[in-house]
Amino acid sequence: MSAQKNVVLSAVFVTVALAQSNALALENGTSGYPRGIVTVMSGAVGAPGETHVYSYNTHTDIDSIRDGKGNKVFPKAKGSVNAHALRVVHTLKDAPTLFGGNISLQMAVPYVDGSVDIPVLGSFMKDSSSGFGDPLFGAIVSWASPTYLHNVEVDLIAPWGKYDERSLINPGANNSAAYLAYCFTWFPLQYLEVSSKISVNYSFENHATDYQSGVQVVADYGLNYRLGQNWLAGIGGFVSSQLNDDQLNGQDVGNRSRSAKVGPQVGYASRDWGVFAAYQKDVYARNSPSGDTMMVNGFIKF
Repeated sequence: MSAQKNVVLSAVFVTVALAQSNALALENGTSGYPRGIVTVMSGAVGAPGETHVYSYNTHTDIDSIRDGKGNKVFPKAKGSVNAHALRVVHTLKDAPTLFGGNISLQMAVPYVDGSVDIPVLGSFMKDSSSGFGDPLFGAIVSWASPTYLHNVEVDLIAPWGKYDERSLINPGANNSAAYLAYCFTWFPLQYLEVSSKISVNYSFENHATDYQSGVQVVADYGLNYRLGQNWLAGIGGFVSSQLNDDQLNGQDVGNRSRSAKVGPQVGYASRDWGVFAAYQKDVYARNSPSGDTMMVNGFIKF
């Protein structure tokens, strides 16, 4: 099932006050990369001439915000994020290959509805926001064999989403971002699928807050078993680690984010359409919001 690909889904918790607290990383533990959604058929891309439209829908309950030791930073802090996105991928037909691989172009536009409640902030403790997030534009080069599918993806995220530096939560991040990813799907046995997407995410400075998040490495993973021709079941999630410190006004402030999630997933797909559902539980969070995620994603081929 090729529905699990990249799209920007994350709401961004970002204020000058929180950044200056030195408590959280990646603009308070989030990034332009939507971690944990590329866990089924990660290496699959459409055939030349095909266009796939993907729908991504996630709900995340944030039950705490954690510091570098895993302790709660703000007592009783909580929030929720509902994110929806459409992504279009078109594989070029009758076009030259690149290193023997097919070339695809993609774009994605997210819509985010989120709320946050941080009682320690007093009269500023609650906020909510909804609107379009930052769009993504990119290119994919893909290769395929009977037992191994893989691709390389390069994307740019434009800072065009809704953003207000006075808000506790924003659909957009107000900074450009770029990342490089390698995705693969391997069938070591007839019905067993191993999939992953490994990406490096670089965020540019948010000029409204003078804050720049460090470089983030994320490995989405999935281990799935085929139940007949169309059904699958398995486990999936992600492991994320930040390679260098965040910066505020050009000075290192630490706040390296590390997190991991895991949970069950199930899906159904034919050649022309598919749907996928998953639940992912936080098992590790440092300098990051902590909370569990539910998602229902789908695709259709044209």
